[in-house]
Amino acid sequence: MDAPLTFRGIAHPPAKGVRDHPSDLSAGELAITNTNGLPLHVEHDTSRPSVGHVLASYEGTRGELRVIGQVTDPIVAAQVKSGELRGLSLGTDCVADMSGTVLSRHQKELSLCEEGRRSGTWVTHIGDRIVHSVAAFSAKGAHQPAHRPR
Repeated sequence: MDAPLTFRGIAHPPAKGVRDHPSDLSAGELAITNTNGLPLHVEHDTSRPSVGHVLASYEGTRGELRVIGQVTDPIVAAQVKSGELRGLSLGTDCVADMSGTVLSRHQKELSLCEEGRRSGTWVTHIGDRIVHSVAAFSAKGAHQPAHRPR
């Protein structure tokens, strides 16, 4: 068997003021979320064996949930390397009362997918190589003074 593929990425973006979905995490929940040891699946298909696991998770500098994971399935590792599976998605178990108020949120698994539902949830590194980055450049902003004199 090939050596496991190690990756890093963003499993949840920084919290918003209002949840888009009941499974979205608040800033406080993100700060204490620990996904270490969670199974890794493909597109949340938990009926099939896991393809790896989460080695570690931590809060990033912008408040995002970052993960380090390991893919042990060689076919899935090849799909990650090729770019076919570069999205990340948390599988969150939400328990609600009869009125719909969520009483608890627990992370059950992390999935590799084509694209996660939450914006910015990508595999960012394979091994030590950066494979996804975001660069924001504004041609107009680059040529305008920061402050216009009156």
